[in-house]
Amino acid sequence: MIWRSADVARIFVMGMIFLFLWRFFWLVHNAIFIALLAVLIAIVLHAPAKWLNRRGVPFGIALPLVMIVFVGSLVGLLIAMIPQIIEQVGVLAAELPKTMAAAQGWLGRQTGEGPNSEIGRNLGAQFSEFIGRFVPIAFNMISTVLGSFAIVVLAGFFAAQPDLYRGLILRMIPPDSRPKWTRIYDEAGTNLRNWVLGKALTMAFIGVVTYVGLALFKIPGALALAAFAAMMEFIPNFGPTIAAVPAMMAGFALSPMTAVYVGIFYFLLQQVQNAITVPLVERKAVNIPPAGLLVWQLMLTVGFGLLALFVATPMLAVIVVAVRVLYVEPSEERQQWDRRENSGPGAPADTLLEEAERASEAAILAEEMARAREPGSRETPG
Repeated sequence: MIWRSADVARIFVMGMIFLFLWRFFWLVHNAIFIALLAVLIAIVLHAPAKWLNRRGVPFGIALPLVMIVFVGSLVGLLIAMIPQIIEQVGVLAAELPKTMAAAQGWLGRQTGEGPNSEIGRNLGAQFSEFIGRFVPIAFNMISTVLGSFAIVVLAGFFAAQPDLYRGLILRMIPPDSRPKWTRIYDEAGTNLRNWVLGKALTMAFIGVVTYVGLALFKIPGALALAAFAAMMEFIPNFGPTIAAVPAMMAGFALSPMTAVYVGIFYFLLQQVQNAITVPLVERKAVNIPPAGLLVWQLMLTVGFGLLALFVATPMLAVIVVAVRVLYVEPSEERQQWDRRENSGPGAPADTLLEEAERASEAAILAEEMARAREPGSRETPG
């Protein structure tokens, strides 16, 4: 293999371009993730606006009306949630020492090692450390939700003129490649729309059921915990587990057994969701193997943080469509074309001989089966 100077220069330039793009993505990945979240919210806003438009409401009126209802719902939910979260944090801070003492006493009675056993002290220290880490996370989540209204505004622009942004993206593609990229855009958009709308229904279902269950357990701050569970439902695999932690902490403030019952309730709810909603939403809208999705989520979370966990599934859905259209299907077409060429008049002699032998074997087998079906024949096909 002879390497020319032009080949070396071409590979060097391609490597430099890859490094530049990777560095650029590393610097602006948060902006890319926020834009993708805005696209997902735009799908949620655009679907009911189009539904109203098909029923006679002008789109210019339907979309602002949907945005007002959406933003108003978020504001109302925050107004109801924030006092409950602050109250719940205060209750946890006040009742935590008594609760930990009661839990250590209960654990000592169960294990027979006494209330001040080493296991109880270790669990108390770890739980107190987790509380100290979780409270700042809870308040950061509140600030994130408050800052997400900027994302809603960006989503409003996307939902108002989706064809405009579609045209801008496709005009940057070379004319020869536009048909494939147009197909990628349309198929990925359909998958994302099905996934987001299915997720929205699932989140509403989880929020309502969680609120009813926590209210029956008399957990303080049930509305805030249910809203948090609904939001975490957007994250496959990890979301329900993350949502169960604050609910179990709130139940632990009442009694250790209440925390156990709350954990069982979340576990059963997750099993129902896996059996009913996940097959209808995840596997039909976005056909991604669960193990592949889990590895992808871990990679993005370790590399880019918690925000990447929210957009891992949509990104993978787009990548799967692009790989299928740009690589898998052309490879299968080339293989079929090669097989047709090898079986044609100009095929190699070895290939023609193998096909002749297979045809001869098939003819002999067909003749034996025909004799076996004749009346009075006792032969059986081989």
